[in-house]
Amino acid sequence: MNNRKTSQFKEYLHNGKATLIPGAYDALSTKLVDQAGFEGVYIGSYATAASGFGLPDVGLLNLTDIADYAARLAAATDLPVLADGEAGFSDAPNIWRTIRAFEKAGVAGIHIEDNLGGKHTDAPVGLIDAKTMATKIRAAVDAKTDPDFTVIARSDAVWVNHDLEDCVSRLQRYQDAGADAVFAPGLTAKQLSEIRHRLSVPVMVLGDLPDRPGEDVPSSNLSDYAESGADLIVLFYLTLGAAAKGVRGLLEDLSQNRDIRTAIRHTESTTQFESGMGYAEYVQRARQYRG
Repeated sequence: MNNRKTSQFKEYLHNGKATLIPGAYDALSTKLVDQAGFEGVYIGSYATAASGFGLPDVGLLNLTDIADYAARLAAATDLPVLADGEAGFSDAPNIWRTIRAFEKAGVAGIHIEDNLGGKHTDAPVGLIDAKTMATKIRAAVDAKTDPDFTVIARSDAVWVNHDLEDCVSRLQRYQDAGADAVFAPGLTAKQLSEIRHRLSVPVMVLGDLPDRPGEDVPSSNLSDYAESGADLIVLFYLTLGAAAKGVRGLLEDLSQNRDIRTAIRHTESTTQFESGMGYAEYVQRARQYRG
C-alpha cells in the first residue's frame, strides 16, 4: 500500500531543489508550520522528549513513545511528516516492528542513526559498527509495506567524532544497503560540497545545528546548503527554541509585574490564534446542522 503523503515526500527528495522542512514540537506547532506554507514537518526525538515528556533527549523514550507522538503530529496536518527513528529500537531481525509502527503512525518516513547515545551531551557512547548498521538499514528497507515510505540512514561520525572520511564511508555503505537517502548532522555546507559527488542518493542536512563548540549559530546558512547539494534541509530546534523563549519571557514578565496588560504583549491575540484553529469551520457546521 502507499499514500499521498509518502509519495509527496519522496518527490521532495528528487525534485532537484533543497526542500526546507521546519521541525515542530506538538500538534499546534505542526499546524503553524502548515499554515506558514512549508512543504513538510519534522518531529525529532529532541522535541518529542522535551515537549511530550519534559525530558532530555538521552535515550529515555521507547518506540511507542516516539511513534505515538509522531502520529499526533501527522494527524494534525495534510503535509508529510518526517520522524526520528533513533537507532531503530531493535536489531536487524526485529526492526520490521519499528517500520510498521511508523507506517501506522501516518508519517512519510523516518531516519535511523548509528549513534549509540549521549549525542546531545559531552558524554557520547560511540557509534554502531558500520557493517551492523548497514544490515539494519537493509532490514528496515525490506520491511516497508509502502514502497514510498522513506528510510533515511543517518551517520553521526562528523558530529560525534569529527571524522568526515568515516562519515562518508558509512553513508556509502548505508546507501548501498538500500537507504532512500542519507543524513549527516554536523556537516557544514563546505564539507557537503566536498563530498556530495561521492553519494548517489539524496542528502539531508540539519540547518540549525551549531557545528562549532560553544556556538549557538551554525556556520552555514540555508542557501549555502542548497548551493552545496542538499536535497532536504531540516530544522530540529528552531520552533521549540522560539516557544521556550516566548513562554519564558511571558512568565518572567508576569512574575515580576503581576500585570496582565504588560504580560499580554508576549502573546498572539485570541482572534488571530482562533483563526487558524478551525473555529470558523465549526461555526459553519453548527449553523448547517442545527437548521
